[in-house]
Formats: sequence, structure tokens, C-alpha cells
Amino acid sequence: MKKLDLKDSKVLQDLQITPKDLQVFCEYFSIIHHTKGRIRLRVSSKLKSYVENSTIDFQSFLDILERTPLISSIKLNALIGSLTICYDSKLLNPKVFEQLIVGENLEEIAETINHHLKELYV
Repeated sequence: MKKLDLKDSKVLQDLQITPKDLQVFCEYFSIIHHTKGRIRLRVSSKLKSYVENSTIDFQSFLDILERTPLISSIKLNALIGSLTICYDSKLLNPKVFEQLIVGENLEEIAETINHHLKELYV
């Protein structure tokens, strides 16, 4: 399966996150610790298989999210299986992550992400 080239500006301009894309968070992540502006997630070992079969390069996708005003940093620690996300709690309600992990309001969350992705290329 060919991966999308997320370094290609045309691909990025057309990139749309769907609720189905966000469903991955429900299946492969759980919250370890969450304070306003910072969340640490446990990454399921099953994610590796999903990423290998996905059309999107996972690390490139994280890099793109980190360029939005929503996210200030993302750190993936593959050795211990955790993902730490620092975010702007004024732009992104902390409840969004809890909703994301349990699969609630995925349509609204996708719209928010897509809005900020578009701002990168306007």
C-alpha cells in the first residue's frame, strides 16, 4: 500500500481528517495522565501493525499536527509506548482528549482539526 506523501503541499491542502480516522485513538490509545495543556497517552503495541498498513505515515502526521496552533509539541516514546502532547488549552478544550479516547464527538473534533490544518495553507 502506497503511503501519502505528507511533504507534498498539494496532498496537505487536500488532507481531511474524518471521524473514522480519529477512531484510531479509541482503539490504540489510553490516557496515562492529563493536566490542562498536557496529556500523556499509552500507545497499544497493536498500533504498529495499523501504522504499517495505513496510507498515512504516522510520524509525518504527528509532525503536521505539531505545526498547527493547537499543538505546541508531540513526543512519541516508542521504547515505553507513550505519546505526550502539549497543547494550547485556550484553543483546544481539555475535554476533547477525553472525548476522543472514548469515541465521542468525533465529527466536531475532526472539524476543529481540519479548520486548523487549513490555516497552515491559507
